[in-house]
Amino acid sequence: MRVALVGAELEENLGLRYMASALEYQDHEVDIIPFNSEGELGRAVEQVMAYDPALVGLSMVFTSRGRQFCELATALREAGYGGHIVGGGHFASFNAERLLGDFPAFDSIGLGEGEELICALAEHIDDLDAVTGLCYCRPDGEIVTNPSLGNPEDLDVLPFPRRTTFHTYFDKPIASVLTSRGCWRDCAFCSINAWYKRGGGRKFRFRSTESLITELVDLYHRHGVRIFNFQDDNFFLPNPAQAAKRFAAIRDGLREAGVGQIAIAVKARPDSITRESIAVLDELGLFRVFLGVENASENGLRNLNRHCEVEQVLEALKILNDFDVHIAYNLLMFEPHTTMDDLLVNLRFMERHIENPANFCRAEAYAGTGLADQLEAEGGLLGDYFGFDYRLKNPRPEAFHQISNYAFFDRNFSDYGLHYFNMQVDFYFQLLRRFHPEALSQTLRAEVRNFIKRTNLDTFARLSQIYDFVMANDPHDQVLIRGFARQMREEVDAASASLRHDGERILAWLEDAYADVAAGSPQRQVTAQWADLELPWETQAIPYRGVEHLADASLSIGDLDLFGLGSRPIPYGEFRKRLDAEREAE
Repeated sequence: MRVALVGAELEENLGLRYMASALEYQDHEVDIIPFNSEGELGRAVEQVMAYDPALVGLSMVFTSRGRQFCELATALREAGYGGHIVGGGHFASFNAERLLGDFPAFDSIGLGEGEELICALAEHIDDLDAVTGLCYCRPDGEIVTNPSLGNPEDLDVLPFPRRTTFHTYFDKPIASVLTSRGCWRDCAFCSINAWYKRGGGRKFRFRSTESLITELVDLYHRHGVRIFNFQDDNFFLPNPAQAAKRFAAIRDGLREAGVGQIAIAVKARPDSITRESIAVLDELGLFRVFLGVENASENGLRNLNRHCEVEQVLEALKILNDFDVHIAYNLLMFEPHTTMDDLLVNLRFMERHIENPANFCRAEAYAGTGLADQLEAEGGLLGDYFGFDYRLKNPRPEAFHQISNYAFFDRNFSDYGLHYFNMQVDFYFQLLRRFHPEALSQTLRAEVRNFIKRTNLDTFARLSQIYDFVMANDPHDQVLIRGFARQMREEVDAASASLRHDGERILAWLEDAYADVAAGSPQRQVTAQWADLELPWETQAIPYRGVEHLADASLSIGDLDLFGLGSRPIPYGEFRKRLDAEREAE
């Protein structure tokens, strides 16, 4: 059977790629068709119609894009497509009955993980009663849901996801990889956790180290992949000691298989971070951690059901900053029971942690989550399943949210938003630090770090203005609230444009640094940045090699060695060994 799988492909869509491999293993033909934005609807319809599949699967993961996929299904029918259309993913599964009732273009909705389901659907497309975990509409209009067999236990039996082309950073191919599925916590806002929970069986399952190493070795040797983006909801195991042991086994297995320098990015909860685990991951090539901070207030963490304490957040940040990796995090500053004291605590947290790229927003009430269930029970759930809404219980925090959401909308949520760009600049710097430390200088590091701090300080300062305004005025005065929100948006957007311009200069500097190394002339870009300065002496760039001891750096003007120290650059791996030895000695 010919099957078309349609979904977002801004980066590798592992869900579609795993299903494609599973279908091909059963001798079906598969085409993956990207649908990244509403503007691509016409092209996606044309590609599906040209491929002429018997089955079309739509990857409907995100609530924000739910309507676009419904429009795509409808457009396929209007174009004359007569095959079977199935939707799947978190959004579709939690709204299956609603979608089938409101959009007759759909034949069915898959309720769980897709590999077994899509293969069963391809085999029994004329007998939907035989497909477990499928919600579908019978000819008489009755909506039926077949029971699910539960989340698959053994992830090792799945074929590796189909690989075609790879994105690159500094000419290094990057691949997305899953080492586990699910999570062992139960956060109130997490639709991913709710989805696995609904599937039945164990929520959290992980692959064997042997299976994972086999896939990584294949990607490294056959496809030239050097950057691995681990897409696990939490890369760590519940038991810290077992996690460190697992990471060590992966490290040793890759070394034995001839895998050289790589860089890895992971996601983690703060309570998973230990110095022992991060030390092993640092040896593996850790350069980025997306840390689930979520809230800096103990009250906020409880309301979000995080099962994590502020002290664990602080300790995780300290450990990761000690290893000098790229940390990015998000603050869910607003949830139904947020108080002004909670907001002040989060502002203080921002002030004290300006060195790491961050973003902030409200905890959204997605279908199936504990937060949505709570709001519905309290009569506070607004909107519809394409985007539930709610109001904060306390009017002052609600006014704070209205102003900040409007004022920071582009900075926080635009594809070109300053906060995401802030992360990108540090991302690029950390990749160069891993692969080409000789391309970096202390001056360039300072530019990157200062850009991050200036962005965060600007956000902190403007949120502080909003805090003072809300505390001093009537939160029910909508004319006043909206007027101030418009004023703040103008100021935030103007500051964002200025900061972005400076960040673009730094990003170009990073790209030039790599280009110079690739061309065999490192550090030309450093002096180029100083070309407009009239200095009375020649300058010599000092490569950035990490947080090195002074005795390992050369500080000189021309041929004069100011401190009588020789210039002897140290590779990053050697630097780590020395630093670890110094720590043990202490």
